[in-house]
Amino acid sequence: MLEVKVLGITQLQGSGFPAVLLRHEDRVLFISIGLPEASAIQLALLGEKTPRPMTHDLICNLLAGLRAKVESVAVYKLEEQTFFAYLNMEQLDENGALEQGLRIDARPSDAIAIALRVDCPIYVSAAVMEEAGHDASLLRPLFEGEEEGEESGEDDEDFGPDEEDDIPE
Repeated sequence: MLEVKVLGITQLQGSGFPAVLLRHEDRVLFISIGLPEASAIQLALLGEKTPRPMTHDLICNLLAGLRAKVESVAVYKLEEQTFFAYLNMEQLDENGALEQGLRIDARPSDAIAIALRVDCPIYVSAAVMEEAGHDASLLRPLFEGEEEGEESGEDDEDFGPDEEDDIPE
């Protein structure tokens, strides 16, 4: 298993669907996810709290109440363009001793959203990274110029009139 870092959320070209970006050394993995999960992951990455618990916060609260701890998350399989993940968990008894280890099936998006909230490692199997990962240099165009506060200017879209454009009244 390869430990990965969550780089953030992006939008997949063509489909417009969000994807979570996972990086291990010189490889990146894009996993397509739903909008609610993208929002949950983004909130966790930014460290933002909502006034009331969202679904993944509720799951973390339930686990804590049941004396269960998420030790790690693993994206372990890719089958028919679907990624599979699990939560590696430990449940403790009332004295804090290990009662049992658990492996719970989960969608990668949910597992990642939970992992970010409980600050546990995220892993991807070497086979999955080999099959679906990409060279991290693909990301360079996304971040070029950001360090200097510049925008690349490539592929700019017209999002409406500029100041010098005639605006009908």
